[in-house]
Amino acid sequence: MRAVHKRYLREFFPAMAGYVVLIFASVYWLKTLDGTLARAVVTLLPAIPIAFVIRAMVRVIRDQDELERRIDLEAIAISGGIGCFGFFTYGLLLNAKVLAMPPAAAVAIWVFPIFMGLFGIAKCSMRLYYRSHE
Repeated sequence: MRAVHKRYLREFFPAMAGYVVLIFASVYWLKTLDGTLARAVVTLLPAIPIAFVIRAMVRVIRDQDELERRIDLEAIAISGGIGCFGFFTYGLLLNAKVLAMPPAAAVAIWVFPIFMGLFGIAKCSMRLYYRSHE
């Protein structure tokens, strides 16, 4: 494993561990809080480690070689396109009342995890594609 990827893992895993801890802590803590400001601050705590995850992703992409950067760029484009198309069509179906309307938060909270999952799948696919075309 190259140094750039080792650094990424050293940055990624602690940030994700912090996210997991803070998501559970904030959900528990919200049950005991009153007041809009306190609830807003506690609710946004899990976003802090996600910002560090994004920072780690940008740094690893910036420091990779050209092929790795191309694979990541294509994976980002594919996952963004599929994710946007999926949420767009879901919105059309909701608007047509073909599907039951969920709470807005239930939809919004899944945008980032779905994008990241699609990115992982697309990145693996792009790696296989470029390996087969060497």
